Amino acid sequence: MKPLSLLLLLTASLSLPEEFRQYRMVQKANHHYLSGEYQEAERLYSNLLANDPDEKLKTAIRFNFAGTLALQRKYADARRLYQSIPASAEGEKTGNLIGYNEGTCFAREALATHEPGRKSELLKQALRRYTAVLSGDPADTDARINYEIVYRMLQKQNASSSSKSGGRGENGDPAPAGSQSMKPAERILENAQLQENEVMRKIPQIHDSGTASAKNVKDW
Repeated sequence: MKPLSLLLLLTASLSLPEEFRQYRMVQKANHHYLSGEYQEAERLYSNLLANDPDEKLKTAIRFNFAGTLALQRKYADARRLYQSIPASAEGEKTGNLIGYNEGTCFAREALATHEPGRKSELLKQALRRYTAVLSGDPADTDARINYEIVYRMLQKQNASSSSKSGGRGENGDPAPAGSQSMKPAERILENAQLQENEVMRKIPQIHDSGTASAKNVKDW
């Protein structure tokens, strides 16, 4: 998963005491986040949201708060926070990052569940998010890699369901052609799972200027 992006936005009127105090609190929360102190970062982001911050700052707080939750494997809560960011506040770049991170939350949750039906649904949701990201930015290599990995995971899941139902798919459809010759893809998938912390595409980082950092390559 891409390292969770820190969306650090400067407000237009930091000279106001309350806005300056909120901005300093965001910096402190981000510091805990980058230091891997996710529980403390979560507490600070939660307190900031409770104080009804400036709208631009609220977008950054929600984004970073969601990343903190995702890194603690609270995937459903993270997705709800991403979805709570108004489309009008996103912008195309941030919207793509949100879609990517939502997809990664779905994919990670799928890796953690052993219930076949739930796993398939989570993988399908992840594919939808990556597809949306690629529709907006076909050159997003990380989203494409994740799409391919999740697609193969779903194929493997469907092939397993098919073998247990006499060669029929989840909905009674015939198993997809070639589903029995997936050994190379399975090896890639197994390697990805073994290296989950390094391989999961990051949840991107945006700095004070509002631009993505080149060193924060997406990684799930």
